[in-house]
Amino acid sequence: MIEIEQLAPDAHRIVVMAEFRQDDAKRIVDFAKEQLDSGGGGSLLIDLTSMAGFSFSAVTVELAHLPSALRYAYRLDRIAIISDEEWIRSAARVESALMPGLTYEVYDEDEADTARAWVLGEEESPHKGAIRELDIGKPEIAVFELNGRLDRDESERGVAMVRARLEAPDCSRLMLIIKGWHGFDVDTMFSSQVMGGKLDLIGKLDRYAIVGGPDWIGGMASVIGALLKPEIRSFDLDEQVEALDWLKGERATSSRDSELIE
Repeated sequence: MIEIEQLAPDAHRIVVMAEFRQDDAKRIVDFAKEQLDSGGGGSLLIDLTSMAGFSFSAVTVELAHLPSALRYAYRLDRIAIISDEEWIRSAARVESALMPGLTYEVYDEDEADTARAWVLGEEESPHKGAIRELDIGKPEIAVFELNGRLDRDESERGVAMVRARLEAPDCSRLMLIIKGWHGFDVDTMFSSQVMGGKLDLIGKLDRYAIVGGPDWIGGMASVIGALLKPEIRSFDLDEQVEALDWLKGERATSSRDSELIE
């Protein structure tokens, strides 16, 4: 089952629920043809978070009308796909990379508001807001939260925010809380602003706590911490109090004390 909703004069949302069947595929094909007849263009948000598989007949219909679907897709200004299924997100990114001039931005379900804002043109950057600063009332400790995907623009914005915060003469300790990280765009690694900013931060920090994130981050933090100036330590997502105590130079708080503080 699908629902097609007009979000704005030049933006639509397609929501796929349960199994994607042949009738659903035909409806999308008809929608694409209608949009082409009216001039095409605009933006499209595709929500697949409630999809429970698809039928072979639906795929057959889509393949049969692939030229029309591609013509419609190439006329769109912005395409956003929301899904919690890793294989769907990966497939969308691969297809986007293989088709010149056609770019999909992919989001998890917890980034639905970000996807909608970008499709509606309320945000120029597709992943703006993935990094935000948290105020804990400790001027000597900068705390930032990561929740979303890091593209080049958001990575450069995030590094600039951290550098600006560490310009304060009494701020030399940093906590990064990785609440939900959905990967990064490859071209981020080639950004001189990101690489230069990280090198600058190494010289200013004396302690850096990484809270949450994939398991491999803990191992990487141990290796880098042994080689570079700042002390780097990783913590589980539920150990924010312990991480803060370490940044303050205090003993690690016990689990029982942690419950009392919260």
